[in-house]
Amino acid sequence: MASHWQAVPLVASPSYPNSIAWSNENLVAVASGHIVTIVNPALLDGPRGLITLSPNKPFPIGVVQREDLLTPCLMPTCLSRDTRPCVRSISWSQPGFASNSGCLLAVCTSEGRIKLYRAPFCEFRAEWVEVVDISDLLFNYFERTNFGEKSLLSTSFAQVSSSQLSCLTCNKETSASSKSSKKRVIESQDCSSSKEPTFKRNVGINHHKSLGEAVNNGANGEDSHEDGWHDSDDDLMALSVTDKPVAASTESIVRPCSIINQVFSEEVVEVSSNNAMVSKQISPIPEGLLPEGRQNYVPMITPEQYASRSALLSALVVVWSPVLQSSRIQPGFSNRYTILAVGGKSGKISLWKLCEPERYTIEHGRVSVDPMLVGLIQAHNSWITAISWEMLAACPTMSQLILATGSSDGSVNIWSADVEDLASSSEANKISFSLINELTVAMPAPISTISLVVPRHSQENIVLAIGKGSGSLEAWICNVFGKKFHSAGVYDAHDQVVTGLAWAFGGGCLYSCSQDNSVQSWVLHGDYLHKVTFPSKFPGFRNSTNLSLVSDQCFGLALSPGGLTIAVVRSFDVNLLHQMYQARTQKAVIEFFWAGGQSLEISPDNTGESALALSERDLSCWESNILWSLQYFEDAENPLVPWDSVAALLEFKKSSPSFVENLLFKWISGWFSCHLSDDSIDKMLPHVVSMLSEISSRKIFLLNIICRRLMMSDAQADMHNGERLKSSDPKNEGKFAPWSDLLISNELELQQRAVSFAFRAVLSHASRSSSDVFEVGKKWFPVGVAQMECWVLLNAGLVRNQLNVLGSELRGLGSRISSICEYGKEETCSFCSAPVPFESADVAWCEGHKLDSSGSKERHRLSRCAASMRLCSVAAPMWFCICCHRSAMDTMPKTFFTMSKPPLGTDDDFCRPLCPFCGILLQRSMPEFLLSPSPV
Repeated sequence: MASHWQAVPLVASPSYPNSIAWSNENLVAVASGHIVTIVNPALLDGPRGLITLSPNKPFPIGVVQREDLLTPCLMPTCLSRDTRPCVRSISWSQPGFASNSGCLLAVCTSEGRIKLYRAPFCEFRAEWVEVVDISDLLFNYFERTNFGEKSLLSTSFAQVSSSQLSCLTCNKETSASSKSSKKRVIESQDCSSSKEPTFKRNVGINHHKSLGEAVNNGANGEDSHEDGWHDSDDDLMALSVTDKPVAASTESIVRPCSIINQVFSEEVVEVSSNNAMVSKQISPIPEGLLPEGRQNYVPMITPEQYASRSALLSALVVVWSPVLQSSRIQPGFSNRYTILAVGGKSGKISLWKLCEPERYTIEHGRVSVDPMLVGLIQAHNSWITAISWEMLAACPTMSQLILATGSSDGSVNIWSADVEDLASSSEANKISFSLINELTVAMPAPISTISLVVPRHSQENIVLAIGKGSGSLEAWICNVFGKKFHSAGVYDAHDQVVTGLAWAFGGGCLYSCSQDNSVQSWVLHGDYLHKVTFPSKFPGFRNSTNLSLVSDQCFGLALSPGGLTIAVVRSFDVNLLHQMYQARTQKAVIEFFWAGGQSLEISPDNTGESALALSERDLSCWESNILWSLQYFEDAENPLVPWDSVAALLEFKKSSPSFVENLLFKWISGWFSCHLSDDSIDKMLPHVVSMLSEISSRKIFLLNIICRRLMMSDAQADMHNGERLKSSDPKNEGKFAPWSDLLISNELELQQRAVSFAFRAVLSHASRSSSDVFEVGKKWFPVGVAQMECWVLLNAGLVRNQLNVLGSELRGLGSRISSICEYGKEETCSFCSAPVPFESADVAWCEGHKLDSSGSKERHRLSRCAASMRLCSVAAPMWFCICCHRSAMDTMPKTFFTMSKPPLGTDDDFCRPLCPFCGILLQRSMPEFLLSPSPV
């Protein structure tokens, strides 16, 4: 395999397949043991984000008799030896579902818990913030429905007090000056007030005490075992054991590994493995059956009931769906939503719908996240081990959401649901998904990972890749609407379990990795996969260190949003590392490889080519793949994250500038139907300027990013407002001029579109009833109209005549405009309260106050909002664009960023915090020591 491009070590090693995920914000998350590590691939040596797992309180699902402890279905719980939870599965949502319009990270733990996290954009810390616990919501649902059981009329109960449940949480520690006196204390604590309890190891405690000693020590706040409470990897519920319906005391709690040795004791014993906090709103027992004053009692259940309930609440895998959009508009709600699929040990998949927030903010994180359970599917009869989503649109009015599920019994099912039906679904018992087909896989083996894709050359089909525990790889081609399925082959891809699959370049290439530490690439030609050489040639610095020589297993791979980079996570063989300087702190590594040179041909002839230099064939592969990536971002529905495209082109610009110019010429010339006689990019740029009004906003955004971050990368990125960017090297001034002029023209065009958008919205409202005004706080409404009007007057000779006409119509409204929208021309300085005249759309200077008799004045420089041209507040946090370095306190509606031509005007749309000049996601400017995404 090729040497990596960059690498970053990890302090903990992954444990499960698919341990790495790449977000559409350009952040990489790795499930490494008991923590989730989050890095920025554009700044690998920079700060990291962190999610630390801690044990949770148990769910009170019931108690069982002592003699039932040795029942086979309870053995996994009793034999469990896990000391703390670790991360089993992670998945990024699409941007727009966190309160700051970023991505949410779903984390599934070995306890079976599912929690959602967001970036700490207002907490200013490295630890990410938990926003909702899906497991609690799922438990509440099953508690209301009695876990799907027909009846529960037993009158035998055992008491579980709130203090007893609290002691099942992870332990806080008291430290003593003497090492021999350090002991573990299980404290009672409320998870709602503190979600980050500490967890430390204990020394100096006898490991072989009797049950009676354990009870006595429990009364004294001590734990009779070194590691305290044990987490269960195979079970997560509170298993309680009793001989008779009496109250179990707090002192009787011991860990599962103690039970087998003490199973025939006469004492009352309760066995529990860690889980979530208890919901106190709903009781699983009818009120009439509960003795007076005994609301904390839980029912006596059979071992089979316990095992069944435990499996229902034990999650194994989580995956977010693509963004779905419904044509049904509900007042006050966004019509864009996503589905979180949670697969568990029971074979059921729970589906949770999450809508975009009504408003985005970076001032606080108190925006509620309200997942709704919209379906429970009995997908398999065994554990759900793999899930994959894909969107299939046969026509604009018929969009199908495709769901593929894999199980530990080797079965794979394909499901479909109508997007409109899902949007209106609100009840779990009304399932919107229907089974299309159950695939008959060859040589049944546990399914470890699956991946769906809609090929770019065949939009009516889907291609499914299936990775198995045996190391084999299977592919299927499916026509969902025609319900035709045929196998595309079974391949002996690896020697051990397949831990990761990822489609690239629109389904043209498939990457796979395995615990045998290998990574393979495959090309889909016709109806079969063909193994091809993994790309090994790329521009720029090449790291000669081959980390595969000191690593032993590969736990997953992920592709960048643009598809040009692969991230692979491996665990180190600590025996091959330096025991003092490496083995203690370096347990795993994330390696980044360039995939842009991937050949999509079958077995190309590489005879006579240099092992290091890029050949004509290599350059051709790079060109076609970069063009594919840029064309992918031309679609306004895809988040604009061209980091890998810009990074690759920057490397080529150093070694082969002509390659970059020819590639950009091919890309831009493809926008125009007429043949361009110009034979160079410099000669074509003036033609592009003359055609800007016919180019979509998304393409102009891409051009602006190319101008700032590629062609003028050594200039000051924050120069704007009609200023020509200048190179730090006078020799490059001639090359800069055409791109600087293009950037100025692009930003003028986008500014005109934004102003026209606002003017048309105001005039549209003015033509309606006088009582019809913009609702502040709901959807988008125009602000800064007075400042935009001044901008049009200042640039009357530069803007289109159509915009001058709109400005005249707006002024014709007179004083009535104040009753339609916010309209204030008078602006004052936030520092000295002096008047601030409008002179520029980006910056402003106050008139200042006289300081002395000489007449000198102190004037303050102020920033204007990139979206509304109003003065930015100096007290409240501002949205910030990492590309052009503009600030904004107001945002534009989504329609502005998706329209293909100058706007007709609308006011019925939700705001999106995107830069109106670059199109990338705005964010809160963070200190350099904290993690933040880099889309470009």
